Amino acid sequence: MNEFTAIAARRHAERDEIALRAALERFVAGRLRDRADGEDIVQETYVRLYDYRRTRSVADVGAFCFAVARNLVNDHFRRHRTAPQSAELAEDIACPMPRADTVLDYRQRVDILVRALKVMPPLRREIFLRRRLDDIPAATIAEDLAMSVAAVEKHVSRALADLRAALERRGLPPGGQR
Repeated sequence: MNEFTAIAARRHAERDEIALRAALERFVAGRLRDRADGEDIVQETYVRLYDYRRTRSVADVGAFCFAVARNLVNDHFRRHRTAPQSAELAEDIACPMPRADTVLDYRQRVDILVRALKVMPPLRREIFLRRRLDDIPAATIAEDLAMSVAAVEKHVSRALADLRAALERRGLPPGGQR
């Protein structure tokens, strides 16, 4: 086989391939009426042809592809018959979950605040946690610790200042905004 006949054979094979793909696309589109699903089925047909050819030869590629495409279309309808009906969701519906960067920001802040609480003086930490996390009234804490309400409030404000300073040292403004 000379070079000219090899080039001619390749061009002929390419034309056959283009014609087969167009015929498959028309075949599938005529049954599905959904262009995206049709493209997926044609692509899957070629994947299966490729996988099949790795171990066996195919005498009639066109017949093989149409048989595979027909089976894939039937599978598609079977799946949609058994699948629960659902409506298309609009793209503008907001996800109720926080964005990943927001979650990471909060985790970073929590880590910084936990470390700041660990290095805080024990009395200040205890008063702050009881007042702000347990929501115990300042008068009750003052009575339990035998101190004045003003001293309790002073410990809480100093604890808040320590936590703000810890965030600012890491370049994070207090309150969760960047």
